[in-house]
Amino acid sequence: MAKAKFLDLVTYFETMARSHKAIGHNDNQKHFFRFELEEMLTGMRSKINYPALILEGYDFEFVDQTTDNVHKRLNYAFMLLDKVSDKGDFDRVHDIWDALEEIGDELIVRILSDKRSRVVPVLSYFSMNSVSGVPLTDLQFVHYGFR
Repeated sequence: MAKAKFLDLVTYFETMARSHKAIGHNDNQKHFFRFELEEMLTGMRSKINYPALILEGYDFEFVDQTTDNVHKRLNYAFMLLDKVSDKGDFDRVHDIWDALEEIGDELIVRILSDKRSRVVPVLSYFSMNSVSGVPLTDLQFVHYGFR
């Protein structure tokens, strides 16, 4: 099996952003980014289209499931963000959270399906037990979403 690399993970997430209708990433309207959240919010704000899928980064660890059978396991996080023009519009904020949570659920289901199909080597050690979601709120730039 091929070794997992960060570029493979980036390519996979960009492909998901292109194929997911609600995200709609393409060469002319960027909805997919591979930045740290702070960098994206301060340096790329004017280039972001919403909803945005951000691959935050990754780390890895080596696991030895049996003697001399070492594997590299990637751990990664992604965020889904949208923007609200009026931070006091709590109905809109909740609508955004609901929509982004649904998109996140769909992405996780696709990741699991692609892992099970064994055609995406970078997902070989994906585990549903490691998935969690946390709401995000950035009042300064009026972004809401999930990590």
